[in-house]
Amino acid sequence: MNAVHSLAFALALAFAAPVHADYLPDPAAAEAALWASPMVAQARGEFAAQTMKSQGLQRGREEWTVGADIAQRRIQTTPRDTQSEWGLALSRPLRLPARAAADRALAGALTAHAEASLGEALHESGRQLLALWFDWLNEASQSQLWRAQLQLGEQQLATVNARIRLGEAPRSERVNSEAALAQLRLQQQQAATREQQARNRLRAQFPDLPVTAEGALPSPLAPAGTANDYVDTVLEHNHELFRARRQAEVLQAQARQLAKRRSADPNVGVFYKNEAGGDEHVLGLNLGLTLPGSARRFDQQAAEQLSATAQDAAMRLEQQLRQEARADFETATAQVANWQQAEHAAQALEEAARLAARAYSLGEGGLDQVLFNRRLALEGRLQAQQAQLAALAADVRLKLDAHRLWPLDVDTDGAHAHP
Repeated sequence: MNAVHSLAFALALAFAAPVHADYLPDPAAAEAALWASPMVAQARGEFAAQTMKSQGLQRGREEWTVGADIAQRRIQTTPRDTQSEWGLALSRPLRLPARAAADRALAGALTAHAEASLGEALHESGRQLLALWFDWLNEASQSQLWRAQLQLGEQQLATVNARIRLGEAPRSERVNSEAALAQLRLQQQQAATREQQARNRLRAQFPDLPVTAEGALPSPLAPAGTANDYVDTVLEHNHELFRARRQAEVLQAQARQLAKRRSADPNVGVFYKNEAGGDEHVLGLNLGLTLPGSARRFDQQAAEQLSATAQDAAMRLEQQLRQEARADFETATAQVANWQQAEHAAQALEEAARLAARAYSLGEGGLDQVLFNRRLALEGRLQAQQAQLAALAADVRLKLDAHRLWPLDVDTDGAHAHP
């Protein structure tokens, strides 16, 4: 195997198998939640309806027409007479082979467009789930951080009380330490409220999804592969682009169908008549042609114009998605570098706060310096945590768009029967 094939094989593995992390929803639960989401449920119903419409289009709209007539014939010449007469007729339009082929092509294009719309709804629901999930994860991480800070504040108050009992610190430091502890309790309560609100928003949209995360957040990693590889993979799976292309194909098929309908519409039928009071019986065959008017030509031209416009829109969308995918890859790479810098700064600030607290417990330094360093360390840790979540969210978004996170492809045979 040469180097090019080896690289292609490695990239195929990198962008193939779905991944799972402890801080993300369980893949099976996430898949079930996506298929049960309102957006996907509506798209599933529309797909099922369009499938039935396409079946009707394939069978054709031509229908039988039954006619009957009753008449009374009066003979004015001698001998005068009045005779009852009646007749029956049965006819239907004919669908020529070329028109039938155009109808079948349109039916297939409509089904493919409905399938692409279902895939896009599934993908958009996945993005919505991730946005709500990381919103909750961010609030939960902050709540956990504030709880840890609250424990440090309680320990600091205990240290202050110990120094006061030994006569090494004034009683005013107890007031300052208690005030700082009260602020920490308030911040922790507010963080817990925000966490619950974020959880409620997630559960409101995806009620059956377990909202739990195990373990600590992992260290973000730079995206694997190159930007070009990622862009090509995303475009191979992008349902929005598929839907735009399928829309152009639908309009092309409609234009071809209307072109076939510009010819005359033939119809054929049989009739039976009972005349002369039953003395005469007539059995015959009738043929007819519906001559097309100028409206059909304008309908075809309009469909061709819409088809050309849709094709241009699909090409512009492909260019836009290509640029957006490249920007997402570059953003995910930059977010990792941002987190690394923020983490380095947070660790330095936390070490400074630890040393200040240690010095205070040994009778060196003042409480104000301890509280100041701890506040800086807290701000640095919050920034590092947000940078970490931003980097993880950007990486997960890459995996979602590349179909490496959850199964987002639509099985047309069971799309409306999927769990």
